[in-house]
Amino acid sequence: MTDNKDPGNSDSFREKSHRERAHVRQQIDEVRQRIEDLSSTGKDNKADIVACKGELEVLKKELQSIKEGGHTTFAMAKRMLEPKKDVSSKNRSIKFRRERLSSQIAKLEAKLKETDPSPEERRGILDKITNFKKDRSTLSEEVEALREFNHTRFMAFHKEADKANEQEAELEKVDKKIFIVETRLDKALEKNDDDLLNKAKEELHLLHMERESIVNFSHDLFLKNLEQLKAKRKSDLK
Repeated sequence: MTDNKDPGNSDSFREKSHRERAHVRQQIDEVRQRIEDLSSTGKDNKADIVACKGELEVLKKELQSIKEGGHTTFAMAKRMLEPKKDVSSKNRSIKFRRERLSSQIAKLEAKLKETDPSPEERRGILDKITNFKKDRSTLSEEVEALREFNHTRFMAFHKEADKANEQEAELEKVDKKIFIVETRLDKALEKNDDDLLNKAKEELHLLHMERESIVNFSHDLFLKNLEQLKAKRKSDLK
């Protein structure tokens, strides 16, 4: 005999549906509370309130979708709301950082006018001003990204860019050390000084290993094991 029971009417299905509706109702209550809290702070939270109202509408539709059996459809819509959260607080943070940078720039520019720094000090001050202005320009880009609700993607991009810049700086530092040791090596060869020659070769070997570790993003591990590498190198040369 064929079982004509509708699986949608089974006890397990009804229980699952009941749990999902209860969970969404709880989220709706939380969002309503969030809107109330944002409205009562006295701060400019307009963007956050708009985002919360959008989230509330999606949750209401999600509740309806559970009743109609189409709950999965709303997963993407909910994920798309994530970058829109906390826009107002992020804007306030950016504004504070911009004002602080502008203040630092103004103080340094005044220092150039009011004092008579040496050429070296002047270059140092100008470098700081350039870096502060660059940081302020980056904040302007961050504001624009927030307007387009791409803040998460923007921060991820700049995190990767910072890693690349850090890697370049580390490579430049090691390359300078390699140049100095290679010069020392040439002089040791000219003087036929075996002791200095061996020391230079040893140092050069470790520097090339360090450079390779930077390229392979394992510099921290290299530095951690540097003493062990030196000891092993000495043992191998014996």
